[in-house]
Amino acid sequence: MKVNPKTKHSKKFLAEKTALLSKAALAKRLDIIKKDICEYLKEHPVNITCGDIKDEYKYTVFISISDGKSRARVCHASAPDFENAWKKVCEKAGMVTDKYKLTPIWIKADVVDFVERIFSSNLREKFLEARYQNFFRMGFSLDPRMDMAFLEAEANSCRLYDYTVIPMKASQPGYESVPCIDVERVSNYMEWNGRKSIPFVLPYSYLFSCKSFFMDSDNQVYKLYDEGIHCGRRETVEELSPELVKVILTSSSQYLNRQILKNGKFIYGYFPPYHATMTSYNILRHTGTLWSMMCAYEVTEDDSLIETVNKAIGYLLTQIIYMDDETAFVVEKKSNEIKLGGNGVAIIALSKHMEVFGNQNFTEIIRKLANGILYMQNKETGKMTHVLNSDDYTIKEETRTVYYDGESSYALIKAYDVSNDGKYLEAARLSIDYFIEKDYVIYRDHWLAYAINEFTKYVQEEKYFTFALRNAWENRVKIKNQPTSYHTYLELLMETYDMYLRMKQNNISVEYLQQIDEEEFVDVIKYRAWHMLDGYFYPEYAMYMERPDKIFGAFFIRHDNFRTRIDDEQHFIDGYVKYYKLILENEIG
Repeated sequence: MKVNPKTKHSKKFLAEKTALLSKAALAKRLDIIKKDICEYLKEHPVNITCGDIKDEYKYTVFISISDGKSRARVCHASAPDFENAWKKVCEKAGMVTDKYKLTPIWIKADVVDFVERIFSSNLREKFLEARYQNFFRMGFSLDPRMDMAFLEAEANSCRLYDYTVIPMKASQPGYESVPCIDVERVSNYMEWNGRKSIPFVLPYSYLFSCKSFFMDSDNQVYKLYDEGIHCGRRETVEELSPELVKVILTSSSQYLNRQILKNGKFIYGYFPPYHATMTSYNILRHTGTLWSMMCAYEVTEDDSLIETVNKAIGYLLTQIIYMDDETAFVVEKKSNEIKLGGNGVAIIALSKHMEVFGNQNFTEIIRKLANGILYMQNKETGKMTHVLNSDDYTIKEETRTVYYDGESSYALIKAYDVSNDGKYLEAARLSIDYFIEKDYVIYRDHWLAYAINEFTKYVQEEKYFTFALRNAWENRVKIKNQPTSYHTYLELLMETYDMYLRMKQNNISVEYLQQIDEEEFVDVIKYRAWHMLDGYFYPEYAMYMERPDKIFGAFFIRHDNFRTRIDDEQHFIDGYVKYYKLILENEIG
């Protein structure tokens, strides 16, 4: 087949024109970023005190560029002063943009402002301080010229750091031989990024932090947090606005919208550093996910979610089996299991659909699923059996996870709400009495908070209010100080605070209320809501992943290889929905 010379020429011309436009756009946008950096440096001058860093390398500047579809390309340069370092790195950035034909959608600039020399053998101790994988938040250089230097975001997203040491203790055999910088991965990453130096490990390594600035596609420049667990995301006021939370709920629910398949299942999740897709599935998490989408819809009113919700419910209904005409179970077919929580979350989701949309009546199936929960409950003690074999309904596991207990109790109350059949409320009472007897406060269980908040709308006895309040208040210090985003904590706090407000409104007084300091309670809630943004894929986080377009605007779990999974989205969404409704709409605090 002959190629039309004019067509060929025009394609080449367009490609060259696009490249020129991209370079011009990059230069223009870098000028904007530079102004912000210079203004900042006037007030916060760089002062590198590490003696190994000679004057000619005092200023090191990084520029990261992403087209929004692929991992950011990173270049850096050093010089005796900022102007020369900036000029050199901008030249490199232009060449990188041209070489890889990048459209510079997201740009990040980092100016090194602190360098610490450390014996390479002592890196293990530093990593032990981090406590969690991917929580060491400094960049590193293998040489004092800052030639083989890598940003914290590069090191963690590309697994240049080896966190094998973290679960180990110094007394364990092999501890001293565990490396902290994976030189082989460093070499592979340098080759991918067009850098020809051969990495090596000297007796010393150099850890550094940066002043960081990010430009979004709207040309707005954001100053980023430069240390601690918030490192690398844009600075925000700790009082979250309704507009911000609504944007977060919209983007995260839209992420779930994109995961739906034709058969009504979701893509379960990804490990974003290398865009590895999770191949397992879990019907319980499927169901919780569609429930959270309906919760998000109540705030965002995004009609595009409705089709996905209905598809997901359609799939759920195909996963239900019937023991008899009155008893149904959600089944995990791949393992031939009936999980207590499966029935529980199915009832929660189906009743939510009736509440939000009101166009389908799931009362009968909810009643039969609730009967399935009753089948799994000890009528004397209230204790629930957690897992049955689906082929003969015999017990497979008495206990698997505490979350099944709270899910099933909450579901029984929702079943009572839908059917008005008192046996479900009494079964919920029996199970909650069991939780009180066994002091389930120690588990910090969010589902328990959901269950008792709902239960106390019908049964207003002091012991239930006290138990619910204890569940949050006695755990508040642990909750506030938890370094990971630990998304279910916000749900626990919000459900308890919802009950607390209802008690105030209805003049319900119990002795334990005297221990509650509402100002401190709200402070913990607001801190957790703000801290959970550390697990939100702002573009400045997403740009260092393999496919930022796939996970941008979703939530992730940093310490599990930046895991982005549908049930993680569920818990983040549910917490923020309740935060929006209770804290922001009521202008509390």
